[in-house]
Amino acid sequence: MKEETDSGVVQGLAYARAMDTALALVRHGQTDWNLAGRMQGRTDIDLNDTGRAQARELGRELNGQNWDLVVASPLSRAQETALLIAAELDVEHAAPVADVIERGFGPLEGRIMAEVSEAEAATLAAETEDRETVLHRMLGALSVLVQENPGRKILVISHGAAMRIVRDALAGVRIHDGVTNGELLKIDLERMHELREELGLVTAH
Repeated sequence: MKEETDSGVVQGLAYARAMDTALALVRHGQTDWNLAGRMQGRTDIDLNDTGRAQARELGRELNGQNWDLVVASPLSRAQETALLIAAELDVEHAAPVADVIERGFGPLEGRIMAEVSEAEAATLAAETEDRETVLHRMLGALSVLVQENPGRKILVISHGAAMRIVRDALAGVRIHDGVTNGELLKIDLERMHELREELGLVTAH
């Protein structure tokens, strides 16, 4: 029998295996800065007791759904959320994934969001990470996780602004609602692949 060498077919088979995988984004539990309405961005703020309780509760809710891998952004609030969920599920907690970190907000980090005017936010926009960069790195990281873990059900602990950008891009519309602490967003892997193709992020062979 002739050995199959066509790269397109090989890619297709790999993608078919990947489609057996399940993927969901989860926002970390609450922090004191969340409670105060402060913009966190890349600033490393720990969970508070409410956030820890949210993580444990979500872990209990997900029990029996066959999630078997938990990964997270390097920031401590995401890592602790991941550890608490993984402990409730008794599953693997893997190494940090750098590209699912929160959007960088530069000089706006630490500020109370309600006190930042639209004019000031516009002035500082050049010092914040742009939405396109966030979307591309998030989609790249999620795609790698799917490719490297075919057949697994993966929980990815990330952050509110980064998750909202991905959610809205997949939906094709800006959704007014934010992403709450402990919220889970299931990712349609076929739609994610289509979006990466639309953005020119899938390399043709």
